[in-house]
Amino acid sequence: MPVKSPPYYSKLPVSLTKMVLAGLLISLFFVIKAYADHLINQYNYPFSWLLITLKISINYLLWVVLTPWAYSLTKQLQKRKKNTVFTLLMVLLGSVLLAFVHQLIATRANDLVYFLESGYMKAFLGHNNLVALSIGSFSSFIELWVIIALFLALDYQKRYLHNQKELIAAQLTSLQMQLHPHFLFNTLHSISAMIDIDPRKAQRMLTKMGTLMRTLLENDVEQMTTVEKELQFIKDYLELEQIRYADKMRVQYDISQEVLPARIPNMILQPLVENAIKYGIAPAMEQGEIHIAIQKGSKQALGSPHMEVKISNSSEGAAPNVPGTGLGLKNVKKRLQGLYKDEFLFESRFIGPNHYVAQIALPLNTRP
Repeated sequence: MPVKSPPYYSKLPVSLTKMVLAGLLISLFFVIKAYADHLINQYNYPFSWLLITLKISINYLLWVVLTPWAYSLTKQLQKRKKNTVFTLLMVLLGSVLLAFVHQLIATRANDLVYFLESGYMKAFLGHNNLVALSIGSFSSFIELWVIIALFLALDYQKRYLHNQKELIAAQLTSLQMQLHPHFLFNTLHSISAMIDIDPRKAQRMLTKMGTLMRTLLENDVEQMTTVEKELQFIKDYLELEQIRYADKMRVQYDISQEVLPARIPNMILQPLVENAIKYGIAPAMEQGEIHIAIQKGSKQALGSPHMEVKISNSSEGAAPNVPGTGLGLKNVKKRLQGLYKDEFLFESRFIGPNHYVAQIALPLNTRP
């Protein structure tokens, strides 16, 4: 089980484990530097690895202990107050005090290490200790502001990433909302075309549309859903359209059971199925076919486990000249880019004179 950080450290932008590792690495660097200086200057006394290592490690690991107070000074700097000069003065005063406390503890701890090695305890307020305390406090002050600068940079990065995520989420929501009126308009258009021809079928279509609208409202704010739920929505939508086209439209499904729990963008398949009906089934003189396949990818096209979605339809010759806005495919591509960056594949094309396919490859993810 992972070790939980104490409450004071849990709010820091860096985990306690990482800070300890950083302190140890910095200590190692300065121990090696001290040994290199000893060799270069050819001092006439032996290099004490234990004494130097403990002295340097105490200095930097002590900063790990004091990071909650260093971070509190960072948060004070980030607060937007009217009296900025007063805030800066208080932060500087707090920095001086914290640097002094750090050096005071480090100096006394070094005295204890020296006592354990030599048996001699230096006077706490002796001349040498006071000089070391005054000079060392300045070094501690510089080290403290390096830590504050790092915390400021990490907090800025965290806010930037958070804002970017919110912006992307807003853009994705906007794209998703565009589909709702687009879907509603096209469905109502189909029903209105059926009213004069067959009122009973139009009534059945309205009932089916009620089911679809209920599903849309239930998942209105969800960006992601499962393949199983998305597929159920598509089946309801196709049943509605099948009332209109009757025997003219045949639908086949080839769905792998292992991809049903996988996550997929909400309403990502509907524009593709709608295109298959609009450009494949509607203008056809004879029976047309829509084939929906969702399988676990057999190739490592994305460099990781993925699923492949294929929606294909029969087509009588070249692409029919049916007017449209092109919103559906553009929307699908923009949403996939926003959600997956470069970790997806999307293409739509003719494969032969009488067969059109839209294909998506997405990372296989079953986590909510």
